[in-house]
Parts: sequence; structure tokens; C-alpha cells
Amino acid sequence: MILIGHRGCFYPGFNQNTIRAFDKVASEEVPAIEFDVQLCGDGELVVVHNLNLEEVSNGHGKVFTTDSHALKRLYAGDPKRGKDRIPFLADVLDFFASLPPERRPAIHLELKGDGTGKPAGELLAQYVASGRLQYSDVLASSFNWQELRNIRKVCPTLKIALIDGAIRRAVLIEKAGVEAEQYFEHIFAYGFEQYMIPRFITLEENLKLLEKKCTDPRVVAIITKEIEACLDGRYYTDELLDMACELNAVSVNLWYRTITPEFIDKAHKRGLAVLVFTVNIPEELQALARMGVDGIFTDYYSESARALAQ
Repeated sequence: MILIGHRGCFYPGFNQNTIRAFDKVASEEVPAIEFDVQLCGDGELVVVHNLNLEEVSNGHGKVFTTDSHALKRLYAGDPKRGKDRIPFLADVLDFFASLPPERRPAIHLELKGDGTGKPAGELLAQYVASGRLQYSDVLASSFNWQELRNIRKVCPTLKIALIDGAIRRAVLIEKAGVEAEQYFEHIFAYGFEQYMIPRFITLEENLKLLEKKCTDPRVVAIITKEIEACLDGRYYTDELLDMACELNAVSVNLWYRTITPEFIDKAHKRGLAVLVFTVNIPEELQALARMGVDGIFTDYYSESARALAQ
């Protein structure tokens, strides 16, 4: 089982999705580093997670409406943790390429948003053609499986992983109607985005919040069913595994709170690894290792490695 540095790390004094965070965990010999890629307003590939800049930088507005010149003037995360500029994909690939191959962590590149697959693949292909990186260094993942198809059109041998475990905004709007969308930002983590997660671990806590924010019984009933399905792991189906096999994926990357030993076993029987996000509590790390997952994304690599070594 491997540990993957989630957006690098979130150690004290470090901001996630920054070169300094990647360099820190690379110096600790982390086996793999994950980061997120989006398109900004003028089509450049930028490494940042949330769509809303105020949540992940000292800027304002949406990443996809902000041009690269403006983004280059912003600090990633909280400047009090360190004044780190938001990196672009080329900056991050330069960093990995600068490491000796024997010390280079695996590159877990998550594609966020429509249109990221083709340009990310084209840029990666340039690094491979120049000999600075190899396709074997990289695993591309996404909730948006079409983007995995798109990057594979450019890089046919690239390893890919399907991400699941989140509520899909478009599906929920189709079920509940557009009038339900006004509540998403209040009741889900990443409520502005296409893939959303319940804010709380238990159904009861989520329903209490939902009923506080929404008084329409029809909408409450539909959203309740979707939260139940998410928390019960009902998104993890044979159809998900069928799609992963059809796309020749190497793994499925899933929300650890909703994974089950039975599904892990099913995935393994289909030749798929199971990676889970994002785990920082020692007891949970140890429980998931016993459950048989193949990899764990964590914000605190060194602490997590110590916990698993016990």
C-alpha cells in the first residue's frame, strides 16, 4: 500500500498545491504526489483545487474567469502559511522533471473541469518527447471520465483512474429541478462545483442542516435520498467497475468514508486498485490498511507514514 501526498501536504507553514509543498514531501521520499489541474480564463492550465479563488488563495472570483496574468499575482492558500505563488502545470512538471528519476514521486494529476484533458495531455507529451518525464511517471484521474478519454487520445499509454464517491450536480438538478440548486452551497462541501460531498459523516447531521436551509418537502426528500445513496456507498457499483475496465484504468479513487471491504474485493477481482481520499487520522489510516486498500491520499505524509509503521 502506498501513501500519496494530497496536494503535496498541509503541514504547518505550508500551503497545498504549491511547489514548496511538493518539494517538502518529495524530500521525505513520499511515494506519490497528487495535485489538481484546471483551465483558467485564458486557457492556461493552473494547479489549484477549488473553483472559487477566495477558498484557496488571496484572490476573488472563479478560476475559469480569471486570466493567467491575474493568477500569477496571487498567493496560493493563506499567505500567513507562506507566500507561495499559484503554480501552473508547466511549473509543476518542471519541478518533477528536475528530480532524479530514482527519487521522483509518482505524479497523480487530477483533471478538474471540462476541457482539461486534451491540453494537459499535449503538455505532458512535450515533456515525454523531450525525455524530461516518462508516461510511466504519471497517473491521470478525474471525476469527469470524458476528460480521461480526452487525455488518452493524446497520450494513449497513460495510466488513468476513475474518481467517484461525490454527488454529481447535474444529476441532482435533473432529479430535483433547478430550484434545488440554490441550496447546494449551504448543504454540501464544494457546493458550487460539479462534484459535491455531504458536509457531515452521519445522515442525521446532514438532514438537520438540509431541513434548516430548505423548507420545500419535495426537494428535501430528493436531496435526502441522494445523500443517503452517497453515504451508503451506493455509487460504488458494478457499472463503475465496468467503466473502469472499459477505459483500461488502473484504479478507482474513492471517498474513504463510504468504501466497503466488499467493494474493495470486487475491484481487486477485476484487476483494479482502490485508492481512497483523504485520510489524516491514524486510527482511520490503520483501519483502511487492514481493509485492503491499495493507496491512501493524506495531507500529512510524515505523520501518516509513522502511524502505518506502528
